[in-house]
Amino acid sequence: MTLGNFSALWQNNMKRMLAYSSIAHAGYLLLGIAVLSNQGMLAILIYFAVYLLMNMGAFLVVMLIANKIGSENIDDYDGLGHTSPFLGVALAIFLVSLTGLPPTAGFVGKLYLFIALVDAKMIAVAVIALLNSVVSLYYYIRVLKHMFLTKPEKETQIVTTTLPNTILVSFLVTAILVFGVYFSPIVDAAKNCLVLLGF
Repeated sequence: MTLGNFSALWQNNMKRMLAYSSIAHAGYLLLGIAVLSNQGMLAILIYFAVYLLMNMGAFLVVMLIANKIGSENIDDYDGLGHTSPFLGVALAIFLVSLTGLPPTAGFVGKLYLFIALVDAKMIAVAVIALLNSVVSLYYYIRVLKHMFLTKPEKETQIVTTTLPNTILVSFLVTAILVFGVYFSPIVDAAKNCLVLLGF
């Protein structure tokens, strides 16, 4: 968690930042294994399902933007939220979810991990995980600042998407928001998986 988050903190390349962020999220998943309980396994399954949606969405949007503007540098995202609001808002939702803030599915994933840690009386580890989430909040918010608050030095390109990509991004955004509020289907599916696996 700490290695991934602090490495991501210094990145100006969006794909590299998300890649180091993925290392941090792998660390969060390992917390569920460290607990060595059914609650920990349940948390892993929920977190992995949610992480799949939000990370796929974030990488997809970054790829679509890079293909259009020819850059993955965070400075080239200046004003993008205004010129390309669909992709700007979608990326914002994915990044908020990766941080683990409500009302997104990422919050649900981290909530179950923290519940598993507290149940196992691993309070110190839970505090470290919480502090790591604060670190990740900084570098995700930095992207939002560039997209919505920083005035571009040059004219920002309008990034358009094809219909299939628009549908896919919309589906992932909707899933992140819906499961952030109505998460019982994911929890039930995770519990059924544990039963099938014999836990």
